[in-house]
Amino acid sequence: MTPTDNAPSHISPKLLVIITDRGESRRLEHILREKHAHFHYMINAVGTASSEILKAFGLSGSEKTICLCMAPAAKVRHIMTSVVERLEFMQPGNGIAFYLSVSGLSALVSNTLGGELAKFKERVDAWMEKEQETTAAETARYELVVAIIDQGFSDNLMAAARTAGARGGTIVHARRSGAEDTKKFLGISLQEEKELVAIITTRAHKKELMQAISHACGANTDAHGIMLSLPVESCEGIA
Repeated sequence: MTPTDNAPSHISPKLLVIITDRGESRRLEHILREKHAHFHYMINAVGTASSEILKAFGLSGSEKTICLCMAPAAKVRHIMTSVVERLEFMQPGNGIAFYLSVSGLSALVSNTLGGELAKFKERVDAWMEKEQETTAAETARYELVVAIIDQGFSDNLMAAARTAGARGGTIVHARRSGAEDTKKFLGISLQEEKELVAIITTRAHKKELMQAISHACGANTDAHGIMLSLPVESCEGIA
């Protein structure tokens, strides 16, 4: 692991998260290869929109792909803008893209990302001056709220989230690890099959959203939920 606290701002890594319909996966991969985004990973997920909402937007289903893409700060907005424009994320329901800061990275990835930018240093430095101003303004706007709950409670969670203004989210199926140790030492029984629900919200509404989710699906409910939030540096695709 290579710490990045002292890395130049244009090399500092970002985690670009792209959520779109699963049928767009091939187009998304083509765009990322074209932009020389070497480190990206695809995860199958499910959208939370009801069938009525999907029909209203002319969508065929709620199967989603989550793409996690590592990119240096100097390239991440350019990559995100290309994805947003070519996959038409400004149309409701087509997708969402945002990126987060990364505090550490393996040496191989860090060296590769940095090496790509060395030959374009002057252009990158000039671009970063403008980018930093934009990012500083956008960082204060959005938060990523992540809830981990027992399987089968995502509908309850989204019903509560919508009362706090959430318009949708993305679900990833997961499995709890270390469950046997938890039962042994704490004397409690927890479901191993989990659902991870991710929701983008404005910072102003984050507290209200997390409180609504906690009340409906928190640790003291049958959903045994836990929640966390992360600051989002820039986000596209939210109407």
